[in-house]
Amino acid sequence: MKIFGIKNCDKIKKTILWCAKNGRMCEFHDYRIDGIDSNLVEFFLSQFSMEELVNKRSTTWRTLSDEEKSNLTVDLIIANPTLLKRPIVCIDGQYYIGYFPEEWA
Repeated sequence: MKIFGIKNCDKIKKTILWCAKNGRMCEFHDYRIDGIDSNLVEFFLSQFSMEELVNKRSTTWRTLSDEEKSNLTVDLIIANPTLLKRPIVCIDGQYYIGYFPEEWA
């Protein structure tokens, strides 16, 4: 199981705790420490639509200009990784967005 996100995110903490409680080994990819690049964002976009991927309730989203909001780019996401919904979880090649342990079982 691989988890993508930012370590201080409550949903990330909850996901890692779920793994520990359920005996699941997990690898955590922190965008701020391990990085985020165009290959990773493009891969996520091959799994999900931009609408599914971007958190429009985030503080970062609210600080974007109207032009940036209407023209979301990979570079904008790389510069602002908190725009991505969290967690993004990979289990056996299947990707999920959000905290949904019932789907991970």
